[in-house]
Amino acid sequence: MTGSLKVHKGGGDRLDDYPLLALSGSKDVADRYSLGLLPGHSLRHVAWSSTLTSKSYDYIIVGGGLTGIIVADRISETGKSVLMLERGGPSTGETGGTDVAPWANGTHLTKFDIPGVFESLFNDPNPWYWCNDITFFAGCLLGGGAEVNGALYFYPRDLYTDKVATRLPSTDHPSTDGKRYLEQSHDVVAQLLNTQGYSSITINDEPESKDHVYGYSPFDTLGGMRAGPAATYFQTAKERSNFDLELYAYVTNIVRNGSSITGVQTNDTSLGPDGVVSLNQGGRVILSAGSFGSPRILFQSGIGPSDMIRLVEGNPGAAAHLPPPSQYINLSVGYNVSDNPSINLVFTHPSIDSYNNWATVWTDPRPANAAQYLANRSGVLAAPSPKLSFWREYTSSDGRQRTMQGTVHPGGNGSVETSFPYNSSKVFTVTLYLSTGITSRGRVGINGSLTALPIEYPWFTDPVDKETLITALEDFVASVKQVPGLTLITPDNTTTILDYGKFNNYAPTAMNSNHWVGSNRISTSSSTGVVDANCKVFGTENLFIVDASIMPSLPTGNPQGALMSMAEQAVTKILALK
Repeated sequence: MTGSLKVHKGGGDRLDDYPLLALSGSKDVADRYSLGLLPGHSLRHVAWSSTLTSKSYDYIIVGGGLTGIIVADRISETGKSVLMLERGGPSTGETGGTDVAPWANGTHLTKFDIPGVFESLFNDPNPWYWCNDITFFAGCLLGGGAEVNGALYFYPRDLYTDKVATRLPSTDHPSTDGKRYLEQSHDVVAQLLNTQGYSSITINDEPESKDHVYGYSPFDTLGGMRAGPAATYFQTAKERSNFDLELYAYVTNIVRNGSSITGVQTNDTSLGPDGVVSLNQGGRVILSAGSFGSPRILFQSGIGPSDMIRLVEGNPGAAAHLPPPSQYINLSVGYNVSDNPSINLVFTHPSIDSYNNWATVWTDPRPANAAQYLANRSGVLAAPSPKLSFWREYTSSDGRQRTMQGTVHPGGNGSVETSFPYNSSKVFTVTLYLSTGITSRGRVGINGSLTALPIEYPWFTDPVDKETLITALEDFVASVKQVPGLTLITPDNTTTILDYGKFNNYAPTAMNSNHWVGSNRISTSSSTGVVDANCKVFGTENLFIVDASIMPSLPTGNPQGALMSMAEQAVTKILALK
């Protein structure tokens, strides 16, 4: 290993309306045999050396998450010096993570390596991996959201995907023995969808097909383990002598002189005077801190709406790092936010194995399943909980086309509310979302303590979105009686689908899908967005953003694949700038 890492204890439109350049670069496929991550191989536990002292860089990447890792890898392969700053710590065993499953003692298999323990992330008594200054789930660890999501990996439609699919191919049969496990809920819902004219497809073989289709859910796993950019792009970046990584390095703001960015402010004074890491002449800063994190850094750098900057001015510690008011840049940072509104339907069927609602999957999974996974990374635990994904397109009353997405998984997911007697071992959940085409928007920002949070929720601010999702709910349950043994228990017979779909007794935050996009919207004009078509922040010379916050609207599936494709394209654009 030739890179270095230092660990310290410091404090309405679509993305393809702004086409990015075609992808370039190597087309190597990450080989998990070479990384020692396939069955029969031991994980290499990474030991990093502390070698960084007051260096300056050509590129500083703020955020070691899904997009930040891709950006860092692609730029470092050009020979430019790159520093990636991640506020959290290691995740997978390969990156030095140590949060090993209690039934996997003697291995380096952490909760971020084993796909099947995903559901346990939300009830861990010590959830250190969630950011503690953002009010919704956000991953503060190397790999970011790709280490704490359901690993659903949909190739985006209408976007360049070749480079992404080559570096990280998807699979809808994650177990290393090629078999599928715990698929009863897939089979039951497939019966229901077949009565409604749906067709079965291999989802990522047909990324453009998103109407009346379903298929086995595709994932970003490799060799029966969670993968993502940390297992692929990071592995090539870390071998380069011109790439450095700092963990536990919290960036509060960029350092700038008017439109010229000269560095970033961190909580680590060993990196430079007062914790400032400087750029080389002609250098660039790229923010990849996410839809909440990147806006907060901009606010604390004097970039954004005046009400947010006033909150920073009222915080003595943060105010000290603001530029003079004459250098403030008024942009719509935090606006245009969207997230998939979602609702859960809970069913029972005699064929279902709810897998104990995933309650003991981290502490004490079924012994045979644990043994099988430890032996060769196969079986139930080689896959996350989703089993089937489906889509249907709707033309809404406003004439716009909106896409409904569904995800199916065994278990009740804490969503069972029913007056019916039911067998909890036979429960499964169907989550319906709205995605591409939704018009509701919200706003994110900060409070006086600089906690990042929604200021206006993004769900159903346009009533047509709600109307469309209610129609989708009614359509989906219309065929329940055509599947023998299938019973809808949430909602039950005390609530109509119409009333349930009105969300009258459904907390607004329960609609959250945690797919926040748009808070630093890409646009052709500073009056309607935050970054231009090259991902450069308006009003600056060398500040860029590459993360979910620049996407102007939601893709048709969980956004990981679209974000990876966007990052590849963005790097090509940035590197092409003189």
